[in-house]
Amino acid sequence: GVGLSVHGHFRVATEKTLFAMPETAIGKYAMYYPILISGGYFLPRLTGKIGYYLGLTGFRLKGRDVQRAGIATHFVESEKLPTLEEDLIALKSPSKESIADLLNSYHVK
Repeated sequence: GVGLSVHGHFRVATEKTLFAMPETAIGKYAMYYPILISGGYFLPRLTGKIGYYLGLTGFRLKGRDVQRAGIATHFVESEKLPTLEEDLIALKSPSKESIADLLNSYHVK
């Protein structure tokens, strides 16, 4: 889940995305669990204090809030995902720049 995917160059969220770290709410040792899944690295690096809040409370972010918090890099409507996937596959020589350009063309602000 999150501990692995959050380190990718591109992270796409949709209106159906749910960002959750339920292990932060499972007991008295909850503060250690985010560290085990690399939450200890990325949570404090989120804008403002949102990462600390998420790590301490286990609060869940949905949809656009995942992108607003800096966890996702792009927000794309879920109905456009199949077309986005086709366009990504069709890239002749994919590079970070060409992928970013394509994702930006689907990104909903």
